[in-house]
Amino acid sequence: MKKNLLFITAISVSVALASCAGGGETATEETATTEEVPAVETINWTVNPAASNIRWEGGTAGAQVYSHFGSIAVQEGMVVTEGGTIVNGKFVIDMTTITPQDENYGKENPAEKLVGHLASDDFFGIETYPTANFVVKSVNENTVTGDLTIKGKTHEETINLENVAVNGDEMTATGTLVFDRQKYDVAWAHYLKDVVLSDDITLNITLSATKG
Repeated sequence: MKKNLLFITAISVSVALASCAGGGETATEETATTEEVPAVETINWTVNPAASNIRWEGGTAGAQVYSHFGSIAVQEGMVVTEGGTIVNGKFVIDMTTITPQDENYGKENPAEKLVGHLASDDFFGIETYPTANFVVKSVNENTVTGDLTIKGKTHEETINLENVAVNGDEMTATGTLVFDRQKYDVAWAHYLKDVVLSDDITLNITLSATKG
């Protein structure tokens, strides 16, 4: 009887040791197959004003339908990306560089006259407010939400991000922002009652930047 008891005890101990050994091998295998998640690279970019640009456009409705468009310079800016995706940024617009490029002008209404009117308090009050700016608050896929400041007034606006291209140490981002001029006290009404000046102004933004 004692021999049988010793034999059974020995078998039990052997099974227990085998089970422990098996558990150890499983834990080792699980540890060995765990993969580390690579860190997302954060890059700061400095906007190159000479290679960046904003195309503006505004128009009318009613008896006379036409639009004015042109360019305006980016003064400075910065962009932050994580894993190739924009997560933060800011750019400043030089309002003194408004340049018409459409053909709706003549001797009585030259392009210079429009520039003077846009620079006046009827529109952007450039002498008092020589710059405007946009500061990124959040990014959701292709929608960039941020604060646009014009004539000292700030409102939340969105940029429809169309393309972000990274080539080595250079990056280009393009997008479109449409804002209601009335919110920024750009409230001039056309002197002809049957001509309605649109409240929407469109900005097609191109930012070119380099690392650092």
